[in-house]
Amino acid sequence: MKGSRGAATALLKACVSVLPFLGLAAGAQAQDNAGQGMLDEIIVTAQKRAENLQEVPIAITALGADALEARGLTNVTQVTDFAPNIQIDQASPFAGSSTIVSAFVRGIGQNDFAFNMEPGVGLYVDGVYFARTVGAAVDLLDIERVEVLKGPQGTLFGRNTIGGALSVVTADPTDEFKYKAEMTTGSFHRLDARGTVNVPLVAEKLAASVSFSSKERDGYQKRIPFPGAERFVTDTGRFITSRPPGGDRQGNENVRTLRGKLAFTPNQDVKLVLSGDASWANEQAAPSTLLGTITDPASQSIASVYNACISLPPAVLSTIGLGAACGPRGTVGTGLAGVNVDADPSNNRLPYDNRFITGDIDTSYARGSNYSIVNTYGLSATLDWSLSESLGLKSITAYRNLDSAFGVENGGAPFVVSDTSFNMQQDQVSQEIQLNYSGFDDRLKSVVGAYYFKETGNLLDTVPFVEGLVQVYGPNDFENKAWALFTHNNFQLTDRIGLTFGARYTEERKRFEGKQRDLNSFALKMGFPAALYPDQTDLTRVYPLGVNRKKFTDSSVRLGAEYKLTDDVLTYASYAQGFKSGGWTTRLTAPEPSGIAPDFEPETADTYEAGVKSELFDRRLRLNGAMFWTDYKNIQVVVQRGISPTFENAGTGRIKGFELEAEAALTSALTLNASLGYLDAEYRKLEAGSTIALGNKFVNTPDWTFNLGGAYEVGLGEAGSGTLRADYVYKSAQAKDAANSPALIQSGYGLVNLSAEYSPADSNWQILTGVRNATDKRYLVTGLTNSSIGNTTGTYSRPREWFLTLRVRG
Repeated sequence: MKGSRGAATALLKACVSVLPFLGLAAGAQAQDNAGQGMLDEIIVTAQKRAENLQEVPIAITALGADALEARGLTNVTQVTDFAPNIQIDQASPFAGSSTIVSAFVRGIGQNDFAFNMEPGVGLYVDGVYFARTVGAAVDLLDIERVEVLKGPQGTLFGRNTIGGALSVVTADPTDEFKYKAEMTTGSFHRLDARGTVNVPLVAEKLAASVSFSSKERDGYQKRIPFPGAERFVTDTGRFITSRPPGGDRQGNENVRTLRGKLAFTPNQDVKLVLSGDASWANEQAAPSTLLGTITDPASQSIASVYNACISLPPAVLSTIGLGAACGPRGTVGTGLAGVNVDADPSNNRLPYDNRFITGDIDTSYARGSNYSIVNTYGLSATLDWSLSESLGLKSITAYRNLDSAFGVENGGAPFVVSDTSFNMQQDQVSQEIQLNYSGFDDRLKSVVGAYYFKETGNLLDTVPFVEGLVQVYGPNDFENKAWALFTHNNFQLTDRIGLTFGARYTEERKRFEGKQRDLNSFALKMGFPAALYPDQTDLTRVYPLGVNRKKFTDSSVRLGAEYKLTDDVLTYASYAQGFKSGGWTTRLTAPEPSGIAPDFEPETADTYEAGVKSELFDRRLRLNGAMFWTDYKNIQVVVQRGISPTFENAGTGRIKGFELEAEAALTSALTLNASLGYLDAEYRKLEAGSTIALGNKFVNTPDWTFNLGGAYEVGLGEAGSGTLRADYVYKSAQAKDAANSPALIQSGYGLVNLSAEYSPADSNWQILTGVRNATDKRYLVTGLTNSSIGNTTGTYSRPREWFLTLRVRG
């Protein structure tokens, strides 16, 4: 902890050094403005109890309902712009669904959606964990606040919070009738409707609320015809995919969300909240732009084999060992050998190369899969029971269900190149019990609890590559069970000095059966030994036979000390451990020579942190900062091994950095907010045979993140008031894949968001208008280089969009 104490001192000095400048500005305004404003108090539940943000010795960014509304934020992924050292994408490479959350906090996270890979940042809604990243892009509907907790949160939140946690807290019903409704229009024929009504049913005993949301807008990428494509043959539509192709646009929005809550308070000691939510998304796929092809014969990509098949005579193909590969194909039955050099022009096919790069990131020549159908629902019961003045019981019982089908053609050509489509079904049950104790004249605040979780589900990969030379059909069945015991304690030794201790024991059991097939047996046709196939009666089967089982256990601790320099300045130092379990790689397109399902080990993180939290000048300035150092072991990465992205442990790494957050009420009309984050993440030691290089950047980990925003309220006399808001966001260069493919390195970029709000005097309605991405900056959100297939593809951000919202409440 010696290094943490030194870091705390250095950070405190850095913060104090900037206070005079901010203080002079605030003080001058206070002298000139008798009605000087104050910052609102922020209440969070990061430590399983309601506390002032400034009293919690954890690095947290919290956005309340008013802050979310003022910025027009309606989706949890949009908070990425307003917290330092985080990157949250509403996408995943080659998945094609905009309901997926790929979250990274301080360089730790996960950007693959597969069932066998756990997220590195846990998402919780009202204390309920969302196990799958598909369908996790939750609507911020009737929200009380969003908390972004940075660093390992295992002792408090549990599963898969090795990088941090996103905690969404929705509003409970209250004993007051009220309503809120809004309509939004905007770019791409946007039309959103949202509403909430709160109804007291029995005075001070029973209340209910119902919220709904409907979002619609057109896609921003167009699928356009390739000139002359009608003269060539294609097998599009003849392969097994999760759904038929659809639509001539990509990147639209079509989502419905419903949430209902019932709060029962029979007496002052007991509160029971029953909650149900459902979401239905029926959308086109996320955009996919072809950035380059890899078709040189020396590359030995499948695209180069395809080009050889169609352009060389059968006799030549047999001579160079491609006779079988170019012959009849799986479910199609016909071959490709020599079709462009025979005497029949009616069977000619387009070769695959850079001719399909359109030169416009918002157009594509692709056909094939283009859909994202994701339906989710959940039920929960939360009981808060005050057993005595010092002891409380909390129970969270929940069930969630996911049913999804999503797919996109990533090849950018008017025939099948990499048509990646999937079906995923999952359901989960969880139970958490907490005992909250306060004793020793309120100096000790303790939580002791137990947690149980179970999920079952399946993932079906239906992925034809390059006109069916490879035809992946991959049913996979999963079952995960976990239980844990945990405790978290804060003890005030004196009015100034406090200690923190937390611990968690976790046990996870995983069961998996992979049934991956290549319906065209491409590896066999290219010379892979038939004797190594796991089922000699079915040479399409490539995954090892049998049910795979693993057990993981972990003991994690959190240690900390806090010291109050003054009533308004808290310093702290902490040590926290994080854990994420391992699993198996599922995406095989050739048999595993060992005959054993390839697996990967759990990853762990040990984080040392020192921070300061302060509220100054009569709560007109809030200034928080933290410095941290993380030892990251058994780092799980997604890399290309042959045709498919696979999962493996890259090795060990080190992450260090800092973050500063400030908010100031300079006058009663003007508030400013700013944050700055720095990350230095590097691999220190690699596993033998790793495809990662020591100098590689971590995925989705910019060195610098910065945002600066301000709101100015304009008095309009009897006409009411208006508020002008501007936000600037900057993120430095980041890699979009673990291999650091040059085409997938996104250079640094800045975004500008603008809005204006008008509220008439003595009225219950408001108008909000604004522009997101006002400078129309386009940047890579995600992407994939697949040299074995023969291309690099990427998904780009949304363009500049305006919006106009009418809001009414009462």
